[in-house]
Amino acid sequence: MIIRLLMINLAFSFILLNLISCTTFFCSGGNFHQIDNDPKSGLAIYRSAWPDENLIKEYCKQGISEIMVLSGNAEEFESKFKELCPSLKVVYNEKQDTSIPLNEDFLKKFDQWIMDTKSSGKKIAIRCNCGSHRTGRLSAYYQMKYQNLNKEEAKKFLSEKGKWMFLFPEIYEQVDALYDYIHHKECSVVNKKNCVITSNYAHL
Repeated sequence: MIIRLLMINLAFSFILLNLISCTTFFCSGGNFHQIDNDPKSGLAIYRSAWPDENLIKEYCKQGISEIMVLSGNAEEFESKFKELCPSLKVVYNEKQDTSIPLNEDFLKKFDQWIMDTKSSGKKIAIRCNCGSHRTGRLSAYYQMKYQNLNKEEAKKFLSEKGKWMFLFPEIYEQVDALYDYIHHKECSVVNKKNCVITSNYAHL
């Protein structure tokens, strides 16, 4: 009986590991949504999952000129389908990990990108694989800082647009920590490993 339970646990762990690692297989492409839009300046910000040929064309149709790839696989999509949207520029292409909170250096670069976008009226996008977890976390940061959503509103939006969110419970606490960071408050989350990584906080 004990051996059988151990085998079931091992099988479940194996399935879960593959579910998390093979994201592009378990997450359909698309999950394409607009986060913000300013008709006056021309600014528009979108969030997305991995793009197929049709979505790459849609990027161009919407006038998206720059994209941050939070899954570090632009060569599999944006580069591969470059001829379908020649004007699209990848400005960031690194594989982030939902188990590691965002760090201050990245957030400063993101904020500068947003400021440049607002001043020039560009249309931009952020994406990962599912368009739910890494993308959802950064979208929540944007919505709390630039659209004045509170953390509960941001987490509600995160849940509504996200997939497989039950596998990534740490993201919700990271959103709470991002809210503290935005408002220059001490990180108040229970698990301090979910605090924004800053020069004042040594991530364990």
